Amino acid sequence: MEQQGLSCATSVCQAILASMGEGIIFADGEDRVAFINRAAEEIRGIRAENYLGRDLLEIHSPMSAGRIRKLVAGLKNGAIPFSTRVIEVKGRYFENSYYPIRNETGGYVGTLLVSRDITEKQRLLEENLTLREQVLLESGFGEIIGRSPAMQPVFQVISATAGLDSTILITGESGTGKEMVAKAIHQQSNRSGHPLVKVNCAALPETLLESELFGHEKGAFTGAIRERKGKFEQAHRGTIFLDEIAEIPLTAQAKLLRVIQERTVERLGGAREIRVDVRIIVATNKELRREVEQGKFREDLFYRLNVIPVRLPPLRERREDILPLADFFLAKFSRSMNKPLDGMAKEVKQALMEYDYPGNVRELENAIERGVALCRGGQLTLEELPAEFQLSGAAPRGADLSAGTLPSSLSGARGEIEKKLITEALRTAGNRKGEAARLLNISRKSLWQKMKQLELG
Repeated sequence: MEQQGLSCATSVCQAILASMGEGIIFADGEDRVAFINRAAEEIRGIRAENYLGRDLLEIHSPMSAGRIRKLVAGLKNGAIPFSTRVIEVKGRYFENSYYPIRNETGGYVGTLLVSRDITEKQRLLEENLTLREQVLLESGFGEIIGRSPAMQPVFQVISATAGLDSTILITGESGTGKEMVAKAIHQQSNRSGHPLVKVNCAALPETLLESELFGHEKGAFTGAIRERKGKFEQAHRGTIFLDEIAEIPLTAQAKLLRVIQERTVERLGGAREIRVDVRIIVATNKELRREVEQGKFREDLFYRLNVIPVRLPPLRERREDILPLADFFLAKFSRSMNKPLDGMAKEVKQALMEYDYPGNVRELENAIERGVALCRGGQLTLEELPAEFQLSGAAPRGADLSAGTLPSSLSGARGEIEKKLITEALRTAGNRKGEAARLLNISRKSLWQKMKQLELG
């Protein structure tokens, strides 16, 4: 071949290109179409004879002409080594790749356009993404378990916002799993390789809160013997999770607002501004709008935090998740306590489903942990659950409702249940009344009065 051999002038070269499954279009150094193979005709719905000798831009839509002109200029001067782009045409997907063709001395001789039909590949990718999202929505994210309709909006928000840097406000009752949602968002984000720093604002005294959040310089206050990075600096390039955000005092709220606006912190006792790159997630079990109305929370801070709100439903609103959660906790504590258990008795499942869970998921977890700790058989039984669960799910001993042998009165039925629960609590506590009262969640005096009333001991 001579120097212009790459223009595909030879019959052999043309035969090879014509037989290829990819669409091949070659434009010479003056951007005039010199070759179009049959696959390119089929992909683009054109006839080669109508475009040979015409400008390369004419085989593209007018809307893309400007972009293609800049692309070809970049290929010519070497600013762009090559370019690949996926486009959709009438329901089909094509991967269009542009390559500069150069001679032996590096001189530009033309542009090669290769088009590949990747419709099936794209559909498989979309199906896989859809299936993955569906599996995540049905089974939860990470350690968050939830198949109920009430949890699906939560999972959708996690999926949609994890890759963003927008501030998230998680609301919900205590024990609903707000920290788990923050962890899931962080793990799904581009910041997952960097720290997730957690701050319980309610656990920090007001005098230490600002130092914990923003850090302090040496000598800033009595006892500050060295400089210390605050939580925002520790979370640089990662995520900071501020739990119980409503408990932050108004003075600290003003500084927090500045950090959110400026993305800089100023340590206590310092004068320099330190830039921080953090994703902010906050949580509260209070109604922040009401806190704003009562003057306990800054309105401007509220609107800065309430960018993407996520409401976690209480467990009583997602009863479909109770038994899957219980199974998860049972397996978790059976493994950690080295006590293999063969599931839960039928009456345990009934009690778990009937209970109202004022403490939400955390209360369920604690109940299962206690049950596994006390369990002496191969299966979790009702007697090993806390007293409040037993009251919700247990029928009085000897009361076969299907046989019609009902207690003589409602008070009698309650007395039988209370007697049974107190006896079991005393047995579990080794007859120590203070410990039995704690297990029953009543005072020692109330236990003594109940024992006297029921003629126990």
